[in-house]
Amino acid sequence: MQQINLADNAYVSEFYVGNPPQKMRGLFDTGSTNTWLLNKNTDIGGATKEFSYDDTKSKSAKKLEQRAAIQFGSGALMGHFMTDDLRLGSCDGEKSSGQIHIKNQKFGNVEKQKTIFTGNNFEAIIGMAYPALAEKDVKPVFDEMIDQKLLKSNIFAYYFTTAQAEEKGLKSDMTFGYYDKSKFKGEMHWHNVDYKYMFGVKLDDIKVGGKNLEMCKGRADGCLITFDSGTSLMSFPTWGAEKMMQSKLPTANFVVPCNSHTQFGDMTLIIGGKDYTLSNEEWMFPSQEVKLGQAGEFQKMDFSMGPLGPQLMAQVDSSAMMDLDIFKPKAEMAIQTETESERKQKYHGKHACASTVMAMDISRDQFLVGDIFMRKYYTVFDRDNDKVGLAEANTTDKLKALSQATPEKKK
Repeated sequence: MQQINLADNAYVSEFYVGNPPQKMRGLFDTGSTNTWLLNKNTDIGGATKEFSYDDTKSKSAKKLEQRAAIQFGSGALMGHFMTDDLRLGSCDGEKSSGQIHIKNQKFGNVEKQKTIFTGNNFEAIIGMAYPALAEKDVKPVFDEMIDQKLLKSNIFAYYFTTAQAEEKGLKSDMTFGYYDKSKFKGEMHWHNVDYKYMFGVKLDDIKVGGKNLEMCKGRADGCLITFDSGTSLMSFPTWGAEKMMQSKLPTANFVVPCNSHTQFGDMTLIIGGKDYTLSNEEWMFPSQEVKLGQAGEFQKMDFSMGPLGPQLMAQVDSSAMMDLDIFKPKAEMAIQTETESERKQKYHGKHACASTVMAMDISRDQFLVGDIFMRKYYTVFDRDNDKVGLAEANTTDKLKALSQATPEKKK
């Protein structure tokens, strides 16, 4: 199933819901469990969507009395639960060969939203994490596939390429029931899932510039790292992010002078005794000019990084849905960790670089990597054996082969 690359900020796939089928685009998110579809009547800030779900036009739609709300790292959703049929893969009418047809899938029919679908080119979140993370008795999409015996093996995998690679014809994709050995090089390394909520495995340590940071040394339960296909960047607990960057946070992202960002070097995550390395260029954004407001606060830098999320932050009981704070207007607050004069002297009018690491305390010892990591490493989620498989994607090798096969035009 092809994944559509949204400017390296997110990856989505087309799928179909209802009878007759209605086309939608969904983010298949290993950082959450429930599935949410944008209803055609939902307000998304005055904007319009090419696709949305109209339950009144589906013969198989069934509205349930149960209501729910959920808060993500980048916004919130609320609405009614429904059941309807989902189809993954190409669709021609109500039947199509090679299609995965999930009957009576339970999902949230979004009636109100904050941020999630505003300005984003998708209309659904398909939760792919473990059922333990699901709200109430909702069975996730992949667990419905398992129970309805739709797959040869209960495995799914992601192959994410860059926007540059897509221009050369290397498309991103997602597979169900198998993993594609043509998408990676070397050996596939398998790691046991210790955290059966969001595919968490044990993190041994992190190296930066070849130096072991002893990040997890002395921590009673060790460190956990999860792989989140619904998150653009990476998030570390605040203590871990500050230790790695050797700095206190002035903003949600670390901003450092560009003449110092190269001092960090490559970053290596050590997982199960295996090294997984991101080069300095892969985990640090390039130079941008920093501008400070009148009060000296940091303004958003125009990095092409996209939003963090939708990575699950909290399940909200439906009884408290109408009081969910995120739906209420708020004045933005600047995080103050340096004085105004210190910030101006250090950053204003200068060029600075930002890391792809954000500080976010999901839990005290939980690290999370998203698309930045999964573009470099082909990632397999094996529910039969509760393992995550990682192998270096062969995108770079394929790009080199394509460039060699295409002769340069003579001037």
